[in-house]
Amino acid sequence: MGSWWSVDVGGQAAPVWGKNHVPDELMLLFTDEDRYLDPAKLRAFAEDENQTADTPAPVGPPLPWQIGLMVYSAPAGVLRKRLELQGFSSNWVRQLSTAFFDDSEDERQPPTLWQEGAAMYPNGAAITAALTTRSGRAAGWGSHLDPREHPEACFLNSRWEELRGAFDDPRFALALSLCRTRASTEVKLDLTDLVMGGWITTNEHPHRAARLRMSAAVAADGDIIVVTEGSSDARRLHRSLEIAAPEVAHLFTFLDIDLRSPGGTDRVVSLTKGMAAAGVMNRIIAVLDNDTAGREAAAQLSKLNLPGQIVIVCLPKVPYGTRYPTLGPSGPGTEDVNGRAVSMEFMFGEDVLRNAEGELYPVRWHAFNEKVGDYQGRLDSADKARTGKRIDAALSAETSDGMHVQVRTGCTRLANALIDAASPSHRIPASEGSDLTEMWRHDPFSAIRIIP
Repeated sequence: MGSWWSVDVGGQAAPVWGKNHVPDELMLLFTDEDRYLDPAKLRAFAEDENQTADTPAPVGPPLPWQIGLMVYSAPAGVLRKRLELQGFSSNWVRQLSTAFFDDSEDERQPPTLWQEGAAMYPNGAAITAALTTRSGRAAGWGSHLDPREHPEACFLNSRWEELRGAFDDPRFALALSLCRTRASTEVKLDLTDLVMGGWITTNEHPHRAARLRMSAAVAADGDIIVVTEGSSDARRLHRSLEIAAPEVAHLFTFLDIDLRSPGGTDRVVSLTKGMAAAGVMNRIIAVLDNDTAGREAAAQLSKLNLPGQIVIVCLPKVPYGTRYPTLGPSGPGTEDVNGRAVSMEFMFGEDVLRNAEGELYPVRWHAFNEKVGDYQGRLDSADKARTGKRIDAALSAETSDGMHVQVRTGCTRLANALIDAASPSHRIPASEGSDLTEMWRHDPFSAIRIIP
């Protein structure tokens, strides 16, 4: 048996319907404001549910509460704008429809082809124009008609069936149905039969569930976006993945906006906050230096209650950073610079950090950071530049077979840090058509715990 959902346009059935489950693609068109639950019909439904099994089922047309109990409703003009932003503009779906009919004309043989239709609808443009009229839209429901009595309606119905079979995203048929509809015409998606059949409950919000599923899929399957303090950091991280983890390097995308915009921690903070505010669903890894400024920026971002797919990391600690030469107001010394001065230049071993005499370039202490309670340290500009050139030369080698072991170790260190940070959240691998209960969909760990 099953239960059916359908869309009507201005009170007239549109050729957009389905059984038991509404595709997520269609639900993504709707919002909280579009959902309506009729309180009077909800009470009638609850009373009917409480009837004993001995109560005979009513015979005849549906009771008033069996239509319009749970409905999504929006004006045609609003839906057209949303469809356009999702890639289903009126012009585009008409072009696709016309091209499809022109391309398949030779394959359509009698008796499928209505003979008189060859004269009335000689090409794809004529067929498409007919389908976008009120009568053409109504023909999408004409599969029960006798072709001898209603040849034109059956002809157009067959064309709708061909379109839905070829372009099976329900938004296509809806967009084509709305091409010539007045902007103020109300479009309704009635889910009452699904409620009555037990496929959904009145407490559910299918449009939200659709977006959650899409978000989980994008977060797990889409590119992993990496935000860095500068373009050189992005380049070196990317190359490290190619060398140490080539099998997954293609999954990472490095956000490198090289428009002379400010670099450093401010860049990472602003870009990360911006993508969170924009609702970017991809996994995002914000990479900061393992220094005092980086720790402050990480603490700042951690207080923002960012979405779960956004991870903030500092560069890994390095063992040779625990006793590293430094310069400060009190003169030269040896200190642990991890968490205080470790930038990308420190990731690829000690050898690239040494001068011609074999001595390590010292870290110079600068301003005191009151929020973190520590000094910020860094290499002098000239030493940083020399180190960077050595790193880039090593990373640019066509083959990594002869690469210095310390540089290879650094690549592995960075690749592992990114891969660990990219671990996706657990998700339930189920579509809108799954038989899983709501408990499994929204609280899977509770469901798992009750399994013997």
